[in-house]
Amino acid sequence: MKIIDISTPNVLVDYEKLIKNIEEMSNFAKVYGKNLRPMIKTHKSVEIAKIQQKYGITGIQCAKLSETEVFSENGFDDIFISSELIDCIKLERAKKLSKILNKLILAVDSLEGIRNLSEVFKKEKIYVRIEIDSGHHRCGVKAEDVLKIYREIEKYPNIIFEGVFTHGGQVYSSKNKEQREEFSYNETNEVLKAKKILEENNIKCETVSIGSTPSAFIGGKIDGITEIRPGNYVFYDYKQVKLGVTKLDRVSLFVISQVISRPEKDRVLIDAGSKVLSLDYILEGDEKVYGYILEHPNAKIYNLSEEHGWVRINEDSKIKIGEKITIIPVHSCLVINNFDYFYFIKESEIIEKIKIDARGLFE
Repeated sequence: MKIIDISTPNVLVDYEKLIKNIEEMSNFAKVYGKNLRPMIKTHKSVEIAKIQQKYGITGIQCAKLSETEVFSENGFDDIFISSELIDCIKLERAKKLSKILNKLILAVDSLEGIRNLSEVFKKEKIYVRIEIDSGHHRCGVKAEDVLKIYREIEKYPNIIFEGVFTHGGQVYSSKNKEQREEFSYNETNEVLKAKKILEENNIKCETVSIGSTPSAFIGGKIDGITEIRPGNYVFYDYKQVKLGVTKLDRVSLFVISQVISRPEKDRVLIDAGSKVLSLDYILEGDEKVYGYILEHPNAKIYNLSEEHGWVRINEDSKIKIGEKITIIPVHSCLVINNFDYFYFIKESEIIEKIKIDARGLFE
């Protein structure tokens, strides 16, 4: 099938660009001697994870327990769940997984979380990592408090301390390359500070792990960091382009949409709204922009309702009702979660329909 013949809106993934992106990150990790554990919530696809596995990864990172269950059923046996599991029902499910996986690693950042873990994993072995807040101020403890968390872990012989990790999500608010570097170095500095505190107390810290695509190519060069956990790099998106992480021609994921109305000379409507593109945006000047249209780079997707996108155009624009357009979304991770399938493409052809196996799994 030709791309032009596909129904809209839909998600397309350029297979050759995807492979190039995966290979580049894999080679980077090998050159700098880092373990590569990609975050799979970006693509939620067993097929893509198997491609990543082919090019060399240590294991995978899942955001949620329900994602982990899907990937464990499909042959992945070294999985890190980076969201803290607190209630006993979820921990019981995690215990079942720990018995069939080669290695399951859980995230902890509180005394309560560790105690709940000990209540469920009474004798069963479970690996944990302590989450460090490196400036994003989401979950995690300050580096200075890592010892307090470790002292609770060591009370339970079956809870095995595996290392420390962080996600410097503040890097996504970078205004320029210099600030992206600053945020990335802050991320590595904090997690290395935690490691130093532990080692000064004769505690072995096997893993020192950083996450995010914008910081991977920076923090991944730093001595002492043992693992990188990027996710978005398989696709990239318009946000990554604007951050200076990559270029437009390296983005592999697109939304194909159709122009369905031109109520005014300077405005058209497309059939991709917030349920497709998500409400994530970037600012260009003072204007919110919800994606980049490859065929009409001067057009601006400036507003979304659930099923429609508003596009500002020049009055003399040649864009036509019925025309199919290709959009680089602002945030590819959110787009993927809105669909059951995506389509691998090569040049102008659709080559395969791929299931998004963990789509909609948030538990």
